[in-house]
Amino acid sequence: MTLRRSLTLPAVALTIALTFADGAMAAETTGQQRSEVTLSATSWGYVDSATPNTAYFKPAGNLPIGTWDTTPHRQRSYVNFDLSSLRGASFTTVLLSAGETHYVGCDSRATEVWRTSAYSKQSTWRNRPVERTRVASRGADGTCIDNNATFDVTAAVRDAIEHKVRHLTLGFRVAEAHEADPSFYRLIKAPATLRVVDNAPPATPADLRTNDEPCAKDGTGPLVNHQAKLSARLSDPNGDTTFGQFTWWPVADQSQRRTTAASEAYVDTWGLADGTYAWEVYAQDSWGAKSSTTAPCRFTVDRTDPNAPAVASATYPAGAEGGGVGVAGEFTFSPNGSTDVVRYDYDFGGDMREIVAGPDGTATISFTPITNGWDSVVVRAWDRAGNLSLSTYHSFIVKETRPTVTSDRYPPQGGPDGGIGVPGVFRFAPAMPNVVAYDYRLNDGAPATVTAGQDGVAEVTITPVTGGDHLLFVRSTDASGAKSPEREYRFLVDASPVVNGPENVDLGASVTYTAKPRMPHIVEYDYWFASAESTKWTVKANADGTAALPAEFTSAEQTLLRVQARDASGGLSPVTEKRLWLNTWRPTVGYEGDIGTEGKAARYTFTTPMPNAVEFEYWLAADPATRWTVPVGGNTATVSFTPPRIGDYEMLVRAKNAAGVWSSTGNLTWTVTNDPAVTSKEFQSNARVFPGSFTFEARQPGAVAFEYSFNWGPFQRTAAENGRAVLPWSPPLPPEGSAYYNLRVRTVTAENVSSQEETYYFNILSAPYVSSKEYPESTWSGGAGVPGTFTFTPGMPGIVSYTYSVRNDRGAVTEEITVPADGSGAGTMTWTPPERGIYSVHVRGNTADGTKSGGIGYSVYVR
Repeated sequence: MTLRRSLTLPAVALTIALTFADGAMAAETTGQQRSEVTLSATSWGYVDSATPNTAYFKPAGNLPIGTWDTTPHRQRSYVNFDLSSLRGASFTTVLLSAGETHYVGCDSRATEVWRTSAYSKQSTWRNRPVERTRVASRGADGTCIDNNATFDVTAAVRDAIEHKVRHLTLGFRVAEAHEADPSFYRLIKAPATLRVVDNAPPATPADLRTNDEPCAKDGTGPLVNHQAKLSARLSDPNGDTTFGQFTWWPVADQSQRRTTAASEAYVDTWGLADGTYAWEVYAQDSWGAKSSTTAPCRFTVDRTDPNAPAVASATYPAGAEGGGVGVAGEFTFSPNGSTDVVRYDYDFGGDMREIVAGPDGTATISFTPITNGWDSVVVRAWDRAGNLSLSTYHSFIVKETRPTVTSDRYPPQGGPDGGIGVPGVFRFAPAMPNVVAYDYRLNDGAPATVTAGQDGVAEVTITPVTGGDHLLFVRSTDASGAKSPEREYRFLVDASPVVNGPENVDLGASVTYTAKPRMPHIVEYDYWFASAESTKWTVKANADGTAALPAEFTSAEQTLLRVQARDASGGLSPVTEKRLWLNTWRPTVGYEGDIGTEGKAARYTFTTPMPNAVEFEYWLAADPATRWTVPVGGNTATVSFTPPRIGDYEMLVRAKNAAGVWSSTGNLTWTVTNDPAVTSKEFQSNARVFPGSFTFEARQPGAVAFEYSFNWGPFQRTAAENGRAVLPWSPPLPPEGSAYYNLRVRTVTAENVSSQEETYYFNILSAPYVSSKEYPESTWSGGAGVPGTFTFTPGMPGIVSYTYSVRNDRGAVTEEITVPADGSGAGTMTWTPPERGIYSVHVRGNTADGTKSGGIGYSVYVR
């Protein structure tokens, strides 16, 4: 194996890294391979404006750049390299490795690399190297810190070697606009290194394809419509990441060249005219080395859609009646003047299908309708380039030739008069002229024929011998012997008993239902409620097969009655289900008093609509085993209950009558808390900077103190007297003119058990109040030329004057004007609107020491 390096270097401190093509360490290689050497800095250091006369030559640790605190403390760093080993050597790229080890602001990076004069042991901030040329820079790019940061300094190294400069000094700094900003401060790995690379170019691209078709060097090439995919096989002897530079142009005008870089190029043809285009490609690796350019390939753009196809059918002409249900008809699709149609899509209202066109561009398919009436086919044409035509709609009418079938006793959904062994008349009527007979069969039975009357109608009597769904097949025959398609008539023979009786029932009532059979030889009935499958009752049938079914409603769950008949042989009918709407006499629950506070007793009132109710039973959903009872007085009862703990509660109650029947269950849900109540007259929405107080009311049994915290600060404690406390408070001046607060309050018992927390929200403004009799805020009033007096009152102590201005949606109407405050801190100004419109008076207060309050805007609507 032969390895070749293009760098010939004397014996110096170098680290050499060889990269083999495709990563195959043992493979025989041909051509030039990439060679890499690492050149270490000979010296390094930094200068610091805070110590302008101190040198920091070859310091331990990393190199600083920028300002590391808020004082003027700028730092710049430098590295020296000996380039003598590179004279006469071949290289393509030189990268300065300068990985970051520390940052302050994730999105604050403005690092620059400069070529400077020499850095030495005597270099200080006052005697720092002179910056000559900025050779590289890097800003914020979404990474907080880059441990492997590099800068391309190829041009600086080439220039130094060409001018026989042996020692190269490179300086790191933060860009001047950000150098004093501590958020841009960074540390750089020391010592830095130079990575010197001599790189072989990629191979010329091979296996060129257009839309996966091989390269066409002449002619029209592949046809494309909306997009052309240009691809080639790329390779690099060094195994570098490689991409193609694809260029394409109209064959007739090479000046209209377009280029894109990618592993595959996708040419959007929407902006291209129809015609033939050529394209070529060369490869470029991640170091910028380029291959030779390939010979051109061709493709042709065809974005012209074919015409909407023509559709013709002799059996089913457009807009006319023809054929019939079950009658096949041919449909022919033709290109309607287009010359390159190759296939058609068509759809008769189901799945879209496809058929290939013949050499003349036509195609013929067969279709057999299964329903009568209007039908249609939708057809689209495709050309060789894949362009799609508009759709053609061919609508036609399918004749109905099948006979109609009706039956009064056996309609499709089943009727109350039918049943097993019950004969029914079926009527056949013609849908075509001169019908003389009908062929029919029931399910898989033997066929039969019946003669039609002069009107073409016939009737037959059929007696079902089984229950369930049945299918009757009927076709007509005319005088010539022609037969129609079969009509399928599906009907239900319901063998379940017919159950009659009330559907709306009161709980506790006794009701009798009647059962009527729909199968022969019925001798008895079983019946039961779906809520109690194991409890069934059996009654004997009368001679006519009917029976009475007595039922008592003793449970709120008796809402579905099921009945089944039994014949003399023991055979069972299907089950009839009768849905019932049960009045379950559900009680209601009301309350008086505070039911939401721990340890507070409240009164609960139960009310029932149930007749003859004698007792209520009630319990908590969390403890269903513990129940209490209370007698009914009239139709109500009242009980007292004290919640023993905080949390969610649900009380359930039901009533019982004298017969022992229980109603359905009523309920009441509520939540019990013990957080204190917090109120304040002064500190509500948009309070001002003046003293006030908060009132705390305890709701925890045995509370002896309140604990409170402002804005998530530490809790403080104040004693409770009779479950109450008043907390005086003077708000601090908001630094930005306004501040939002939360006050969290809880109580504690003598055993130091805490209650739930109550959070009270409010905000403090330092802005003044503004009022006007002539111009109430946000109210259409006054008018152009009508003066108004505006009164300012303080929103913070110590106000001696007010500064105001008037604006509208076009900008300032007045300049800022200052008016004095009187002894009470109030000030006034008079302003006359020049015209109708909406204005805003902006005001702030001023104290004697120059402190300014927050500002406020007062809307003035001038009529």
